[in-house]
Amino acid sequence: MKRILGAAAALTVLVAAGAASADLSEIRERGELVAATSGNLPPVTYVDENNELTGYDIEVARYVEEKLGVPIELNRLDWKGILPGLQTGRFDAVFSNVNITEERKGTFDYSIPYSRSAVVVVRRSDATDIEGPATLAGKRVGAIAGGNDGEVPARAIEEEHGAFEGFKGYAGYAEMFQDLAIGRIDAVVAPDTAAANFVRERPGVAEIVGEPYQVRFVGVPMQKGSPELKAAVDEAIRSAREEGLLDEWALKYFGIENFSAELVDEVP
Repeated sequence: MKRILGAAAALTVLVAAGAASADLSEIRERGELVAATSGNLPPVTYVDENNELTGYDIEVARYVEEKLGVPIELNRLDWKGILPGLQTGRFDAVFSNVNITEERKGTFDYSIPYSRSAVVVVRRSDATDIEGPATLAGKRVGAIAGGNDGEVPARAIEEEHGAFEGFKGYAGYAEMFQDLAIGRIDAVVAPDTAAANFVRERPGVAEIVGEPYQVRFVGVPMQKGSPELKAAVDEAIRSAREEGLLDEWALKYFGIENFSAELVDEVP
């Protein structure tokens, strides 16, 4: 990838340069694809000990870059600014575990799914009375603020099963899971990919309980009206799946086997 910019630098550069063109012909003429990621959602997108972006979604982005033959400038932003930035033309695409929803499909073009997000409850190991979504009433609960696999389902669970003692929204997984580990919250609502990674890295601290509350597919959102770019990204995702790379990356980052068997070949 050509460059990785932090949030402040990314916004400065993008504002100065103006809105990014949407489709592949303009992107090729420009000489780079401008994309965004949070860099704060391990194991899908995060910064390693060498201050380099890595994770499942970053592997996908690098593979798409290779297949498109166009450098990707990947900009790190807080989650709350990513989709508004895409909508206003600051980015061409997003690689940041973005769930495919009916509302978002009205605003963006989506690639076929390259991942999926099963929303689960993760409890502290000593919070044995929490057995799944239906037992979160009266508990201190955390989730990614505004996330369709975080705060949105958490609020729906609260409405269905009773008020939490308290709710805290987080910008990223690191702080959220740390608060869970030290007991500031009792449970989190999160995608199983992130939850499985945390449980694997911190054995004995927490566990996934109950059945998934919901399952959503994850794709690459692009500006509306990007048929050439969508077709090229779809082709790259199919190629990665056929080569076994999606399964390889899922096992590496999530510890989940046969991951791609759960995906579909169309935008749901």
